[in-house]
Parts: sequence; structure tokens; C-alpha cells
Amino acid sequence: MSLLENLKKNNILVKPNAKNRWEIIEEMVELAVKNKDISHDDAETVKNALIEREKSMSTGIGNGVAIPHCSTSKVNSIITVMALTPKGLNFESIDNEPVKIVILLIVPKDKLTQHIKTLANIAKMMSDSELREKLLEQKTADSIIKTLKNYTLA
Repeated sequence: MSLLENLKKNNILVKPNAKNRWEIIEEMVELAVKNKDISHDDAETVKNALIEREKSMSTGIGNGVAIPHCSTSKVNSIITVMALTPKGLNFESIDNEPVKIVILLIVPKDKLTQHIKTLANIAKMMSDSELREKLLEQKTADSIIKTLKNYTLA
């Protein structure tokens, strides 16, 4: 599963308001609720699962990237939300660098293999410094999708 297969244009935050990793997770879950990817009734459960996962170990994988994720029975398909925070947020990443690209991943409980493959795919994509730089230059969801498409075609 690639990032593009699950990322919808309306699930990209170009100018989030969050000041820390907890606020960005909340803002991203709220966007998924607004876009009807998560039901309003399940939002708190999903957000708590993401926060508990984050508290157990930071999802900041280094190079300015974090992939907060969880698996839950509250969704039927993989939900991906992306946020760009050019100023950076403290995610207590493994390299202690601020996180500028956040990719939230919510996976159905019964899709563990897909969960692991999707995480690995995103981590591999985000290890490309040129792609990260190009993404952070983008100002719209359309241009972010186009940048990701160009990367996967290259």
C-alpha cells in the first residue's frame, strides 16, 4: 500500500494551527471526521488510541518526519491524513529534530499486514531528502498530490 493509494486531497493540512504533537494529532483526526472518514462518535476513541501509541514511543522517525499511527476496529479502510508544518513541531523524534511532515495512519484492526507494509512504504518514501524538500515547498493539497505522484513515477 502506497501513501498515494490512501491519501485524499481533502485529507491534507497545508497550514495546521497545532503548536505541538498532541494538537496536530487532534487537528488531523478532526479533519478525518469532517471528511467523514471517521464517525464523530468514534473520533475520541481513535484520537486516544493515537495518543496512547505516541506516548508509548514517539513516531518521529527522523529527518523531520513523524508517522503517528494506530489500528482500531472503528474504521473499515486505511485512513491517511498529511500535514505540513514548515516551522516544525517537537515530536521527541529519534534524531531530536523538529517534525515538518506528519503522516497520520489509521488502519483497521484486521489489516495488520497492510498496516506494517504501509508504514514501511511511507518511511521509505520519506527517507528521500529531495522529496521532503519539494513537499515542504508546496502551498496547496493539489500540488502536494502532484509532487507525490511525480515521485512515485520517477
